[in-house]
Amino acid sequence: MKTDEKLAALRRMMAAHQIAAIVVPSADPHQSEYVTGHWQARAWLTGFTGSAGVAVVTRTRAVLWTDFRYWLQAGIQIQGSEFELFKSGEKDVPDFHRWIFDHLGPKNTVAIDGRILSRTQEKTYRQLWDIRQIRLRTDLDLVKDLWQDRPPMPMSTAWEFDVQYAGQSRVEKIENIRKAMAQAGADCHVMTALEDIAWTFNLRGSDAPNNPVNIAFALFTQSSVRLFIHPDKVTKDLASGLANDGVTLAGYTDIDTALGQMPDSACMLLDPDMTSACLASAINPACRVVEKPSPAARLKAVKNDIQIRHLRDTAVKDGIAVICFLHWLSEQEPDDSLTEISAAEKLFELRNAQPGFVENSFDPIMAFGAHSALCHYSATPQTDVRLDNTGLFLTDSGGNYLTGTTDITRTVCLGTPSLQQIKDYTLVLKGHIAVAGACFPEGTRGFQIDTLARQFLWAQGMNFGHGTGHGVGFFLCVHEGPARISPHPVDAALEKGMLMTDEPGVYREGEYGIRLENMVLVTDSRQTEFGRFLEFENMTWCHFERDLIDTSLLTEAEIAWINQYHRQVYDRISPYLPSRIAAWLQTRTALLD
Repeated sequence: MKTDEKLAALRRMMAAHQIAAIVVPSADPHQSEYVTGHWQARAWLTGFTGSAGVAVVTRTRAVLWTDFRYWLQAGIQIQGSEFELFKSGEKDVPDFHRWIFDHLGPKNTVAIDGRILSRTQEKTYRQLWDIRQIRLRTDLDLVKDLWQDRPPMPMSTAWEFDVQYAGQSRVEKIENIRKAMAQAGADCHVMTALEDIAWTFNLRGSDAPNNPVNIAFALFTQSSVRLFIHPDKVTKDLASGLANDGVTLAGYTDIDTALGQMPDSACMLLDPDMTSACLASAINPACRVVEKPSPAARLKAVKNDIQIRHLRDTAVKDGIAVICFLHWLSEQEPDDSLTEISAAEKLFELRNAQPGFVENSFDPIMAFGAHSALCHYSATPQTDVRLDNTGLFLTDSGGNYLTGTTDITRTVCLGTPSLQQIKDYTLVLKGHIAVAGACFPEGTRGFQIDTLARQFLWAQGMNFGHGTGHGVGFFLCVHEGPARISPHPVDAALEKGMLMTDEPGVYREGEYGIRLENMVLVTDSRQTEFGRFLEFENMTWCHFERDLIDTSLLTEAEIAWINQYHRQVYDRISPYLPSRIAAWLQTRTALLD
């Protein structure tokens, strides 16, 4: 069916169920960032394949919301259909739930599939819509009967993630989960986030794009653990190993029944941001519920000594791949074969040659010229452009290795840079250095660090619209909570062992964008009479673009920082490079005057 045919069929079903509007988000029952094909109903309905967006269909209108990463792609993919594009974040563009509030009347009913709607979202929407007596139904999935060619649920085989990489056994992790349950006053806990389950049970798979996870749920009590996963995903050897560690297996769809059978006296810990409305409603209503973040979220964010040792090795491997890529790029003559997509393919080839590489940690961002001004632009065959010597090229990419996950961004100049580009790059670099060199007291939150990255841009009346940094998993999801470095006052402290990113940027719409990203590890700095202080250790080794640095805008301390960092890049990476590339790297890391 074409998009408008899908809309017509959907509206017939809406009329039959007396539904005034249906909301189709980009989500799955685990609130995953990267959604498998089986749950990409919004993409199926709209034709827009970006990772983030919400579709709303009423009897007379069809609207798609997505953020600035995907405005270009969405505009192309929905062109010719009834869907209107609402650019989230633009002035005077309301959120979809506010738009529904403004456009529906009393007694109207909105339908959202409660299996993919979080408990927090359900509460938020009900609270707003109740003001106008707009009803919310979460028991309908109207798309399901129309989606004839829906991809099946992924069925990758689960496999044991060896403790030599994980650094901690699942028995130890389960015990720590139970301690956290007790501290929260709960005696049972439903775990829903796929990355939390992968970390807790030392399991990996390939059920989600660029995320080595298995689709599953878990249910903990103080005396038992059940893993709800399709039986065909678990080999006999793995099942035996899990059983030896006290883990009982159950079918993936059995979770609702298990929650309904919890004893009346139970107190259930659940994360309302990660637990679906339907799953929460399946819990025995006599149970008491404690709503708090999943204990695994913080536990997995703090890397152990074995993981940190592996991460340091991984930083070298990834540095080799990225530096070889930048050298390759520097030697290319502009022609029709050199495009954003072909550049991404080359970088994958170079990473894939590194020991322990498994897959990309996300779809790489390869953005040339005006595309680089779209913060998280994703090249498609429709948007792919040729690279020539007339602009800036932004590459944001990462790898999932058995020994850790990486995320790096560099911006390089293809051709001769303008004075404005040089100034902008240098201001971004100054902010990057300010974060990398920060020393801060224990208990500091990310929003307190965030201003360091922006101060030099602010002084020029400039800013960037994304956060400065996020947590990074260990051979897991490239975006990991609970801590982040952003203007949002997230109440999660930066703790020793957390792996974060440092990625300020600046974006001039229609011209170019600049972003510089390293991973940094939170480590001890010093203990004084004023308390314990922390700092960042660099975990990314790749040079900055010296042709875009204006040393007159740098302090002596900043120049010294760059020179020291470049010396470390050369010393750590050059021994593993062919002599020709090592010689090139030496010129790129030479001392700044």
